[in-house]
Amino acid sequence: MPDYPIHGSKHFDLREFVDARTWNVLGVKAAWLIDPKIVAICDLLREKSGAPVTVNNWHTAGGYDSSGYRAIWDNTGGKLSQHRCGRAADVKVKGLIPLRVFQLIQANRAEFEASGLTTMEDLRFTPTWTHLDCRPRLEEKAGILIVKP
Repeated sequence: MPDYPIHGSKHFDLREFVDARTWNVLGVKAAWLIDPKIVAICDLLREKSGAPVTVNNWHTAGGYDSSGYRAIWDNTGGKLSQHRCGRAADVKVKGLIPLRVFQLIQANRAEFEASGLTTMEDLRFTPTWTHLDCRPRLEEKAGILIVKP
């Protein structure tokens, strides 16, 4: 069980979705910055893969600090990225390359869409991670949108 569970997650600690500085400023109030849908998507991925899923791991002395929410002081990625809205996660699934993660999601597409997944980044741009987000859709189009960063 996580030390600081977020939005009912069975698998994730709040610190996995924010950077160290945001955590130091807000503590558990940092949960206000994270869309519950992105947590649900990551939980579903953990359950479907049967493997650990990493977003950020700075709190366990790991090297990932900008794979979830990105605050205004973070220079990673685009200024208008879904990460800045708390609606995106760049995940690493233990033992699975991004192509296998993509295939797992596609094989369970209806469940991932029901959990809130609307968008993934093109695999050509994500060599060691899988970008997932829950941005609002402009139209009620079925399917998961694949975008370039």
